[in-house]
Amino acid sequence: MKDILKARSYYYEFASSTLFFSEKESLFKNMQEKIKELSKFPITDENKTDFEVMAKFDFSKFKDEQNAMFFSLSYSNVPTTASFYDEGRDNGKARLDVINIIKKSSYRRDEKKCEEGEDFIGFIFGLMATFLKDEANENKQELSSELFKTSINNFIDEFLDMLEKSKYAVFFKAYVSVMRNFISLERSLLEVQEPPKKVSQAEISLKKQSYMAEIINNED
Repeated sequence: MKDILKARSYYYEFASSTLFFSEKESLFKNMQEKIKELSKFPITDENKTDFEVMAKFDFSKFKDEQNAMFFSLSYSNVPTTASFYDEGRDNGKARLDVINIIKKSSYRRDEKKCEEGEDFIGFIFGLMATFLKDEANENKQELSSELFKTSINNFIDEFLDMLEKSKYAVFFKAYVSVMRNFISLERSLLEVQEPPKKVSQAEISLKKQSYMAEIINNED
């Protein structure tokens, strides 16, 4: 059981590390170490190839793709908060849900390490990894399951869909393939169903933003 908890935490650490922007190559090397470790035991043969694709990226190439997908000054960015997938805006109920779970633990968000709110997906994945490590070491089991059911399970499918659809995705297409198989295992372990498909609030909001940008450009 401890080995399974630790293995799950490694996946979430990997998932989290890809979403934080940094000018420090040391953080990229740390991410690549996680990719190397996980590649030794891929969930499927397909994922073995996915890990090979990601391992070929150097820091500059990864940073360029990450920036194009998440941080460029355009409206084509893939949303990176749970609230955006829930309500089409940041800092919504999904953030409060995560905060309420954190309050049950001894942890709090370190604003120096994560300037984004508690609904930032990179933070949520990192928190999940921390909870799983604690459970492996101290035999606690309630918080990781609650975080998955309350938060991750609700946004993960649409988040991965948007990553895959991005015209910039090469590293992140491989990432999506790995994460889809991992999340399928997570649902099986936790006996959680995939949520029903619903109208995408994220897509509605992104279309509104693109429309407003077009109006502004035409006024200039």
